[in-house]
Amino acid sequence: MSIVNGLFSGRAGIGSHGAAIAVVGDNISNSSTIGYKASRAEFEDLIAGGQATGKTIGSGSQLAATTANFTQGTLEFTSRPLDLAIDGNGFFVVADGAQRFYTRAGNFKTDSAGNIVDQNGFSVLGFPTNGTGALAPLNINNVSSSTSPTSAVTITGNLDANAAATVALANAANDTLPAALQAPAAGSVAATPTYTDLSNAAAFQTVVDVIDSLGQAHTVTVYFFKDDTDPNQWVAAAYVNSEDVGDTPAGVPRLIAQGQMDFASSGLFDPATTGGGILAAANIPWGNGSSSQSFNIDLSSFSQFAANPNVSSITQDGQGVGAVTSVSISTNGEIFALLDNGENAVIGQLGLVNFSNPEGLQRVGGNLLAQSNESGEPIQGRPGAGTFGEIQSGSLELSTTDIATEFVKLITLQRGFQANSRIITSIDQLLNEIIQLA
Repeated sequence: MSIVNGLFSGRAGIGSHGAAIAVVGDNISNSSTIGYKASRAEFEDLIAGGQATGKTIGSGSQLAATTANFTQGTLEFTSRPLDLAIDGNGFFVVADGAQRFYTRAGNFKTDSAGNIVDQNGFSVLGFPTNGTGALAPLNINNVSSSTSPTSAVTITGNLDANAAATVALANAANDTLPAALQAPAAGSVAATPTYTDLSNAAAFQTVVDVIDSLGQAHTVTVYFFKDDTDPNQWVAAAYVNSEDVGDTPAGVPRLIAQGQMDFASSGLFDPATTGGGILAAANIPWGNGSSSQSFNIDLSSFSQFAANPNVSSITQDGQGVGAVTSVSISTNGEIFALLDNGENAVIGQLGLVNFSNPEGLQRVGGNLLAQSNESGEPIQGRPGAGTFGEIQSGSLELSTTDIATEFVKLITLQRGFQANSRIITSIDQLLNEIIQLA
């Protein structure tokens, strides 16, 4: 070995330190990249062949590998539902067609078709509700929303004991509306009152929506008429619009049910009331093609106190078809869609994968990693199960780059680069001395 070998060592050192500086620069450049895992440069020594045992002289250094540090990054709260972070082990799975990639960056969104995608437009994979159990794209519009017609309505409130009776009710034994306020669902249009007539005659009114077999809502208006002879007796009557039952002219009320309400001197509802305070609407012939419908309106929770009339609650057991208004994601990755009909529906569950050697994954850009021979095969799972981490919705995992640490490394590597450059300069001077001996 000659002094010239030192030139090659210096050259190798310049190359390895220059590559390590590039690694530091890459880390610093990605200090704000979501889900980025900082890498470190790992050196190894070089030995030239053909050297005698016991007289081995190294030939410098080279960059053996760059290893990503897959430690947990800091979670930043964003409050955006589709900003997701993994608190623990695992990677999100995204797909570009048949090709799959893996990422810790959970800044997801929805495309025009409702698919959950990453910032590259790749589909986020998970386990859709009613799926095959294999990882598949998730779509917030694939909501299983059942429809059920209304069969029971309950209205709770108070009727003013001091309200004045404005209409004479027929049949003192079993109060019913007079003919002027009757509104049959078909025929006898001349006898049909207007909504103004009903409002003027009633002491109080409220509305409730009922759902038919097609999931369509129909507005039912309930009027309360006080008996003109018994201050503790009322009649309640339910009406719908004529066009809802396929009748003409449009915009006029059609009576679908009426019933009696009796109150005790305590102001509480008298359970002995004829009909029990139930308005029984039977075989309503909706005009939209749905099945004829029967339902009960329960008014037995009303009271009669000397206070302003009010409705404190309305419940009904029907369920219409709803459109997705927002989504939320639980810690176990389940995606819930909130529908405009008040229903919550589960869209599916996010999928996660892990690898026996995550450091063996290959960076491909765009915050994505690809499987390699060194990483091993992907192990599929669900958030919070086994060794997989939980999902933190409304959060993002920040880069693991530590700026202070990287600049300290940069100073060290810069000195190493300068020292290796100095080796070449020094050997050049020595060689020049040798040449001058000639």
